[in-house]
Amino acid sequence: MNYLTAALNKSGFLKGDLDYHLIRASMVIVFLLFGYQKWFEYEAQVLIPYISNGPLISWMYPAFGIRGASWFLGVMEWLIGLLLVGGFWSRKAGILGALGSCGTFVATVTIIPFMPGGWDEVAGGFPAMTGNIPFLIKDVALLAASFYLLRQDVVRAMRSGTADYLTRGLAKIMAGLGLLSEEVEYHLLRASMVIIFAFFGYTKWHQYAAPLMMPFISNGPFISWLYPAFGLRGATRFLGASDWTMFALLYAGFWDKRFGVLGALGATGTFLTTITIIPFVPDGWDPAAGFPAMAGVVPFLLKDVVLLAVSIYLLKQDLVRLLAANKQGEMASGMRSAGVQASQPV
Repeated sequence: MNYLTAALNKSGFLKGDLDYHLIRASMVIVFLLFGYQKWFEYEAQVLIPYISNGPLISWMYPAFGIRGASWFLGVMEWLIGLLLVGGFWSRKAGILGALGSCGTFVATVTIIPFMPGGWDEVAGGFPAMTGNIPFLIKDVALLAASFYLLRQDVVRAMRSGTADYLTRGLAKIMAGLGLLSEEVEYHLLRASMVIIFAFFGYTKWHQYAAPLMMPFISNGPFISWLYPAFGLRGATRFLGASDWTMFALLYAGFWDKRFGVLGALGATGTFLTTITIIPFVPDGWDPAAGFPAMAGVVPFLLKDVVLLAVSIYLLKQDLVRLLAANKQGEMASGMRSAGVQASQPV
């Protein structure tokens, strides 16, 4: 662990804003690609169960119709994506984009309790996800990432002295709610990843999940060996055990950063593996619209770009905290040694 920490520290990984830029870039990719596919007819049909059961967005069908609601969401997602792009240079644009992103994922996460057939009855119901719930549960982490960008841009604008009246007002509200602490964003992002691994790990222990995993494992360049090694059900259970290991390590990371580092490393490897499946998924792009109009399981996998960025953020944060704790321990040990030496008779 000490060797790993020292190596990453020397590499410059712990310095600068790599994690901040990665999370922003990953959110830009998500909004631009999801916004693009909403201009096509096939996506309007895919969205029906989400909009129909969304307590905050069901008004769109009476207002715009099926196709119009899809176009409306496409416009909003592209607008938010462009604002997030602007956030690389303008804090104001970044804040507006992050606010829109927070609103987007609040709207999608609140669909979860109202989605019919979302919990497998044979597996005992909740928390055995099925149907559209696995797609939506990832938005818990995307919501946390959106809040992270919002807090970062507000704090950076205030520190740089470039904050306008609206930014200062927003900062005052967030400070009053205790949301400007760095620990808040850190704990939210960690908790969101704990939820992701806990739910997906649980789902993989049940029979119904095994056939659902086939398009992922069969087309995964780094995990296709699981079927020859363990079989259909065994491969799914193997991944379930892996997910629960990440869950346990990330959860323990709330208190012990050594476990946090191991969990973040495992999460980073997990989502690097899932992202590499995307180019190999058959029919992953709509045949009528073509690339980059996502279809099949590709939209589900694309969200892992954000989950990867969050994993890298947690890895960096836990390493920084681990280094700080080690340094404090060394200082305390040195002071104790100095005290013992001073107490010796001359």
